[in-house]
Amino acid sequence: MIDLVTERHHAPYLTRHRMEAVVSRVRMVAVAFSLLTLLWIGLDVATLELSQWVPIAIFRIIAVIAFIALATVKEVERSRTATLTMLGVILSIPMALFCIASFVLDGTTLDGLAAINMRLYNSLPFIVLAGLCIFPLVVTEGILFAVPVAITVALIQILSVGLTTVHLVSTLWVLGLSLGIYMLASAIQLHYMMALLRRASHDPLTGALTRRSGAEVIELHFRLACEQDAPFAIAFLDIDDFKGLNDVYGHEAGDQALRNAATALGKSLRQADSLVRWGGEEFVIVMTNTNLDGVRIAMGRVICDWLGNRPDGAPLTASIGVSERISDSAQDWSELIRLADERMYAAKKNGKARCLMTGGEMLTPATVKTEHIS
Repeated sequence: MIDLVTERHHAPYLTRHRMEAVVSRVRMVAVAFSLLTLLWIGLDVATLELSQWVPIAIFRIIAVIAFIALATVKEVERSRTATLTMLGVILSIPMALFCIASFVLDGTTLDGLAAINMRLYNSLPFIVLAGLCIFPLVVTEGILFAVPVAITVALIQILSVGLTTVHLVSTLWVLGLSLGIYMLASAIQLHYMMALLRRASHDPLTGALTRRSGAEVIELHFRLACEQDAPFAIAFLDIDDFKGLNDVYGHEAGDQALRNAATALGKSLRQADSLVRWGGEEFVIVMTNTNLDGVRIAMGRVICDWLGNRPDGAPLTASIGVSERISDSAQDWSELIRLADERMYAAKKNGKARCLMTGGEMLTPATVKTEHIS
């Protein structure tokens, strides 16, 4: 429920896919709105006076240009701020048209097709609110866009000639009910997206991120670390003698060992860290804003507790390689993965059940326990 209300605790891959969906739908809506806005000029010409439809038509042409720009923009930054700004622009255009038409037609007596046309203009705020339901927005984002709509409608109603307080209250009441329905629809859509993404991005056996979604997380955090000049570390783990475990005890025991390993690693990591199942028995730990001292402490916890027990009661150990963006002068996240992978193999060749850090330091159960005792 909290994730439906605010994006604060959303995983980076969810935010990224959510914003991509918003951008894609903004472009689709922009194409549709550009055509409808242009065609509506004909209805204005047929039903309104020259002095009325000309100023509205001028704005409509400007609106069509804006819609085309939104629909054809090639590069859009995938940040939440830029994407929501794009959404705000496309929602503000019909609201601006509503304001212009309200002032141009205010105080005039319309009948027939002209009256129907005016009702269509008055429905624009409801169309804007209805449009929110096609975007996977959290509740706070929906309110961010809905409140200006309600304020605009209230101001137009107050400034209009001959409209009563009862009409104002009833209009705002209907807007509020509409907003509730549209935000519920948006929340349902977001919940469905979250369920699909979790199913697609998490390994069903261990609950860790899949390699594809993990790569997205690593790429995002690496880019942020570069922008902020912050440390960023990767630990590459390979469970020792896993093939032998499968051969002797069967694949069901192997699956249980992988589940135990993921659970143990999850307990050893911080909430901000991410666990990725990179291969069959390979895991990658993503540690943001963590320098080598912090990584050393984290790997010490892993080595002390290891990953549970093998079917024969022996500890389930792993060979680990560590890389860090600043210390290794890595220019790309894939370089960090490669370095950590190479160090993992070096740790395995040097006796397994150990961790090779950046700089060549080797952590073993003996060295870690000695440090704890001292």
